[in-house]
Amino acid sequence: MEQTVLDVGAQRFTHGAVTMKLLGGFDQNVYECRQEDGHSFILKFLDATKYRKASIIRELTWMAYLAEHGVNVTASIRSLEGLLIEEIAHEGKTYYAIAFAKAPGAPLTNLESNYAVVEQWGRDLGRMHKLGKQDSAELIHRMAFPQWNQHVIVTDEFPSAAGEAVLTKWKQYMDKLDELPQDEDGYGIVHHDLHHHNFHVHNDERIYFDFGDTCYHWFAYDIAISIYHSVQTVPEQRRAEFTARFFNSFMTGYLKENELSEQWIQEIPFFINYRHLYSFVYFSKFVDWSDMDERTRTYLSKMKADIETGKSVVQLSI
Repeated sequence: MEQTVLDVGAQRFTHGAVTMKLLGGFDQNVYECRQEDGHSFILKFLDATKYRKASIIRELTWMAYLAEHGVNVTASIRSLEGLLIEEIAHEGKTYYAIAFAKAPGAPLTNLESNYAVVEQWGRDLGRMHKLGKQDSAELIHRMAFPQWNQHVIVTDEFPSAAGEAVLTKWKQYMDKLDELPQDEDGYGIVHHDLHHHNFHVHNDERIYFDFGDTCYHWFAYDIAISIYHSVQTVPEQRRAEFTARFFNSFMTGYLKENELSEQWIQEIPFFINYRHLYSFVYFSKFVDWSDMDERTRTYLSKMKADIETGKSVVQLSI
């Protein structure tokens, strides 16, 4: 990101000098801005060639809606001009800048010792899904979130780097997804990326963020995402026990807030495997393998081999 863009973005949201620290994001576009008084906020830059302003408005509106209905999310910050979205033009390119309060606390790092938090995490996701059901509020219909198959991963040409064998698997999964019913109880607005690094834990509270991938999808898939990424944090020799305990804790909380039929619960292992495939295709499309370090390249090669052989990355018995 050009330093000029960063400086202009910071100036739009606060007076005085700030120190900017790159936090990450898939596009390396999320920064912590520390002000002279010691307070910090989060500043995110979005390339206008990749992101539509309408989709950003949807994201912020949905977060505000969740907050109004009891979900703890990071609050949006208005610019000095009172805007939630600032446009920055630089050398023929346009960027959108949005700011959020910095979530207190820290990510949940030791999942094996925090099953009580896992249960509350599941409960929070259940509340989000209940609010995201298609029949819940007129606001939801007006926001017009994209459907699951309108993501560029599905609509764009399949990345050749993934290989023919992976393409065959991809088509099989697409065929099954096309056949799944989109009933009111199993399909609605989902976060689409609620892993353990997209919320902080602070004083027994969870604060959620990064709603940029929100769309219509199956609720079972959103649950599968949380399980899939959590299991990756545990050594293989302990994964079977961890998966069972995590699933029981997470679903105990989830079902306190949202009803999900046994039919959809039985589909969670399928969606876990789909997430594994989706993640590999995503990396194949957006990451240059020649720029990867050896550790990442080895990990992705193993992912590819597992997909090609049909190996389930998470063993979950329901």
